[in-house]
Amino acid sequence: MNIRSKNDALEVIFDENTGSSKLIMPLVWLRDHCTSEKHYHLPTNQRKSSCVDLLNQSISEKITLDQDGKSIIIDWVDGHQSIFEIGEIVGKGRIRKKTKERGLELWDKETLKEVPRISRTTLSFESFSSSLVKYGIVIIDDVEPTAEATETLCQGLVPVHDTFFGQFWVFSNSGDEPAYEDTAYGNEEIGPHTDGTYFNQTPGIQVFHCLTPATTGGDTVLVDSFRCAQILKKESPQDYETLCTVKIAHHYLEGSPPGSSIHSISLEKPVIQTDSLGNITQIRFNPYDRAPFSCLSSSESGASDVIKFYEAYQKFSRICHDPGNSLTISLRPGSVIFIDNFRVLHSRTAFQGYRKMCGCYLSRDNFMAKARPFLGEQVKQFL
Repeated sequence: MNIRSKNDALEVIFDENTGSSKLIMPLVWLRDHCTSEKHYHLPTNQRKSSCVDLLNQSISEKITLDQDGKSIIIDWVDGHQSIFEIGEIVGKGRIRKKTKERGLELWDKETLKEVPRISRTTLSFESFSSSLVKYGIVIIDDVEPTAEATETLCQGLVPVHDTFFGQFWVFSNSGDEPAYEDTAYGNEEIGPHTDGTYFNQTPGIQVFHCLTPATTGGDTVLVDSFRCAQILKKESPQDYETLCTVKIAHHYLEGSPPGSSIHSISLEKPVIQTDSLGNITQIRFNPYDRAPFSCLSSSESGASDVIKFYEAYQKFSRICHDPGNSLTISLRPGSVIFIDNFRVLHSRTAFQGYRKMCGCYLSRDNFMAKARPFLGEQVKQFL
């Protein structure tokens, strides 16, 4: 390893399996990542610095390598000394490289014949999280077909994501249970969508347990929206980019007049959300809950942009509605389905007869916090 001072940064050249590599490390970044007892509380993995004088502390007096040439030793002008093991500091600081799959297995009707299933009797959080991260869906079988048992199962896995719908719901089309002003409480067909697009903190995981199946119909249709977005990107890159950049609003209104009792709204969110590397992180797709599109102006180019958005939205919707991109299942008592609401769209066919369901939302942040220890390094750094 070689190091060379470049005013306020270090040029570090080191060997890797793929050959020689170079990184430019600003001194302020190195001082900020010092893990000495003075600057870092190891038992809690928290920094001690308040950053009020970080730049003045980041002036070096002497920079050397240890005897093995594997660690950088910096003596700072304030008398403090930092030691950085090169492998560790490179792992912390190097810009992530784009990866296509991130441990996800994108699917359609042909590539995923059935939803991954786990028996309640052999359930482990590792197996549960592995399937949910990989496919965005998983079913736990052999659950007692009651709302109480379902709620207990969910609470034992991940904390509930509470909303004004309540922490846990039991609902049917009979009107015997509390109902909100939403088509989910009827028996008509509902197309593919994600839930809670009108929340700024979108519910992360959707849970359903069918306690009493309908006489006919009521099937659940699942769509991997990440795959649909990839199809759109391949077929029409400009339309894909439009859905990544144009921001729209969604709302949920109750009362008379609408919104007088509940008015939930999420403003300026894209349909396709990506990270800085272009990886898709969330799809917000719900044609039904879109709020008025406030986009009109006196500009002809502005009107053209509005039309382009609708063209892109329609193309994406057609892909999501394509039967070849969906998986249809019949939910049954004893089987609880968990759906990644950031990725997998769900819909329902129309049905006849009495149908009773229960379910809830689970916290995706809390799920990922518990799941990451079971995921590989190349997966969890992107999730």
